[in-house]
Amino acid sequence: MSSKSIPTKLTDYNIYNDGEILIGTSGELTLPDLEAITSEISGAGIAGTIEDPTPGYFGSLEVEIKFRTVSEESSRLAIPQAHTLTARAAQTRHDPATGTNSQEGLKVVFRGVCKTYSIGTFKQGESTETTATMELSYIKITRGSTVVLELDKFNHIYVVEGVDYMEAIRDLI
Repeated sequence: MSSKSIPTKLTDYNIYNDGEILIGTSGELTLPDLEAITSEISGAGIAGTIEDPTPGYFGSLEVEIKFRTVSEESSRLAIPQAHTLTARAAQTRHDPATGTNSQEGLKVVFRGVCKTYSIGTFKQGESTETTATMELSYIKITRGSTVVLELDKFNHIYVVEGVDYMEAIRDLI
C-alpha cells in the first residue's frame, strides 16, 4: 500500500460484545465526540478570555447503538454493568499513482455502561428502532497496527498517535 494512498470510505463493519457479534444492528453506529473540559482564563497579558483545555480531560462520551428490533443482543446491553464492545471495519484506500484500491483494518474498542435503553416503537411490518446509549469510560481506535487514539478516564491515559499526554500527570499524582 502506497504511503500516498487516500482513505475514501468505510467499506463495512461489525460490532462485537465480548467477542460475540451483535446480530440485528442497523447500518449506523454513532461514535462519541471528544469535547475537552476547559477553564476560562483571563488576566494581565491576555487580550480577553481563553477557554483553556485540560489535557486528557473530556466531557461525557456517548455511543448510540441502533438495532432493528428488540433482541437478546440489544437487551443484554441494558444489564447494569460495564460492557466492552468492539467495532471492526474495513476501510477503503485509493492509490492515485496506480489507480487501485486496497483495504485496511479499523478497530474501535469502547467500554461503558448503558444509560438509555430505548425499546422503540411497535408498528406492524416495521422495525422497532431499538437503541442502547452507553456512557463510555474507555475508547481505543486502531488503524491497521497504529493506535490512533486511546482514552481511559479511570486510568488517566490519553494517547494520540503514540504520545501519551497524561503520562506526566500520572507520574505526579
